[in-house]
Amino acid sequence: MKKEVIRGKEVERFTLTNAKQTRVVILSLGGIIQEFSIMNGEKRQNLVVNFDHASEYADNPYQICKQIGRIAGRIKDANFMLNGKKVQVPANEGDNTLHGGDNGVSTQVFDGYQVADNEVILSLNLDSSMDGFPGKLTLQIDYFLSEDNRLDVTYDVVAQSDTVYDPTIHIYWALDQGLNNTEVEINGSRILETRDDKIPTGEFMNVKGTAYDFTSARNLAAAVDDLHASEHQKGFDTAYEVEADFNQPVVKIDEKDKHVKINVFSDRNGLVIFTADPKTAENDEKGLFNSLATEVQTLPDALHHDEFGKVWLKAGEHKRMHIAYQAETY
Repeated sequence: MKKEVIRGKEVERFTLTNAKQTRVVILSLGGIIQEFSIMNGEKRQNLVVNFDHASEYADNPYQICKQIGRIAGRIKDANFMLNGKKVQVPANEGDNTLHGGDNGVSTQVFDGYQVADNEVILSLNLDSSMDGFPGKLTLQIDYFLSEDNRLDVTYDVVAQSDTVYDPTIHIYWALDQGLNNTEVEINGSRILETRDDKIPTGEFMNVKGTAYDFTSARNLAAAVDDLHASEHQKGFDTAYEVEADFNQPVVKIDEKDKHVKINVFSDRNGLVIFTADPKTAENDEKGLFNSLATEVQTLPDALHHDEFGKVWLKAGEHKRMHIAYQAETY
């Protein structure tokens, strides 16, 4: 890839490999997962939506396969309480803040170094002058590719001053146009009730028997059709409450035609699924989707709902979080 400069820093490209010829490519811009490819028979198959150039990611509004922060998801009214005081942060979706705002972690260029053929570490010192969020923190993200095609992503964050932090990776799994012959199963039976602008009300809804029900494996195209017919929704942008257990997948994706299964693991209690065509806005607007984003995080807008989970950090506090993706062919 041709060297590119974003925000005054050269974007680096790191390649992870294992003995199965699986390949993961990480960009220092936004910690992007540019490639997660496996050998499927004699062919190499990239499992994620991607661009060739860093500038294309920077120009695209869909946060394609980027690290998200400081806070994943939406923040109601672009404000929250910190140490008893209301803090205002940049709004970038109407009156609300989405995915850390327009200068969030996804737009920053990390420092990085290759630890081994199958591991890279990115680091970033983040302060309010960069993203408009209060406080300073030091962030280190470790990407490790195992021999069984599992990509483990570990976050180590240390707060230099009181702040907030709850990341996700806005990863898009590349599926067939129309989402045909893909089955999805989610380890969760409740979704967050939301307003029209997708801000949670604080209430939950049981999914059993509804268009949102993925408690057993279900065809994704049929689910989108059901959602459109019953809820008049174009597609999914839905927050599920899931079991915070890193030993079992929060979501399973089975691409039947390609004979590929993807399992997503998380140690937090939230999963947002989002159907899209993030590279072709015209298709996306029409509901012609070719990908599924699986955003694992603490339940959205936890800054206004203490019961959703803790996303505040005190000065000197160290926190570690994990996400993992495992791919297999059959």
